[in-house]
Amino acid sequence: MGKVYWVLNDKLGEGDPELGKLLMQKFIYNLARADQAPEKMIFMNDGIRLTSEGSEVLDDLKLLAEKGVAISTCGTCLDFHGLRDKLAVGVAGKMDGTVATTLAADDVVVLR
Repeated sequence: MGKVYWVLNDKLGEGDPELGKLLMQKFIYNLARADQAPEKMIFMNDGIRLTSEGSEVLDDLKLLAEKGVAISTCGTCLDFHGLRDKLAVGVAGKMDGTVATTLAADDVVVLR
């Protein structure tokens, strides 16, 4: 399996939260338009907000999905935050699938 991105937050980096949100939006926007794409993106913890209704990056994530990027959002996290019915792109995943994907990946990138 190729490259896998773990997205653990709806912000990128530490510091000012508004700047972090802007940086994550710009990262995903540019990733969706890059020549290369990861094989899979896994969204966990506060990162699930990016795949849920109302997210400002939904169009970019849908573009990635159209390019063949598998998008999986932690089902436990969705349930914990009451967002399972708000999932707008990809599928709700399970931890066994996350572990299997991570073990099979050639490279794992963690965004937090």
